[in-house]
Amino acid sequence: MHALVTRSFFALLMLVISASALAQSANPLLTVEGERGSQSLSLDDLRRRLETREIEVVNPDLGRPVRYLTFSLADVLKLMDAGDADDLVFHCLDGYAANTAAANVAKLDLRLAYGEDGVPERWSAIPTGKTMTDPAPFIVISANTSDSKTFSWPFQMNRIEAVSFARKFPLTLPSGAAADGEVSRGFGVFREQCLKCHSVNLQGGEVGPELNIPKNITEYRSSEFLRQWIHDPSQFRARARMPPTQLTPREIDEVIAYLQYMAGQKHGE
Repeated sequence: MHALVTRSFFALLMLVISASALAQSANPLLTVEGERGSQSLSLDDLRRRLETREIEVVNPDLGRPVRYLTFSLADVLKLMDAGDADDLVFHCLDGYAANTAAANVAKLDLRLAYGEDGVPERWSAIPTGKTMTDPAPFIVISANTSDSKTFSWPFQMNRIEAVSFARKFPLTLPSGAAADGEVSRGFGVFREQCLKCHSVNLQGGEVGPELNIPKNITEYRSSEFLRQWIHDPSQFRARARMPPTQLTPREIDEVIAYLQYMAGQKHGE
């Protein structure tokens, strides 16, 4: 009898623990790190404290309209005491780290999406190279552009850093380059389009390879190869995770000029 009671109690305890774990997994956390510290709020907390707006917009990764449940990102940052940042870095579960100027929050009407078709945490899988990826827990979307060149929509996003870019990524800066020259223009393109996946001097995204140390990519790949690769990696590799670029030929050459310049500014080896 004692063994039966003990076993039944253990089974009940495991059921409670499992239910608790399930409840936690079904209530994802968003963390925002600002100059004044870090805060985390659950989706339930955000829904209680912020207004939800349902919008329909074309998802650039799916190529079709999707109806999202969203919060204003400006409201999220204000609520979590990070509304005065210069730059934002969106950290995703797969290592992707997309950065954008804080001014784009208003300019592009950025919003935090937490579900589709009126259902919190319902998501359409997104193609990523050879696989389909669940974009949970959050996607940062733009209500007024689906142009991924203007703003890439970071999915699997769970943490936002509200920072100064120069303090966060100082080793990516092309120190000494002319402010209005090709190298600086290339840095501007790289900052917006490439740093989300790639790092320079180990600062930046973690999805793609490091591009400067110990060998700068321009030291072992020709400019002509890089032009073709950046334009469309699928020419060389089936189902390449890196998508075809929307950069112009001039912008590609400017990015290459920036990378060539950074070969002379190696740090962190």
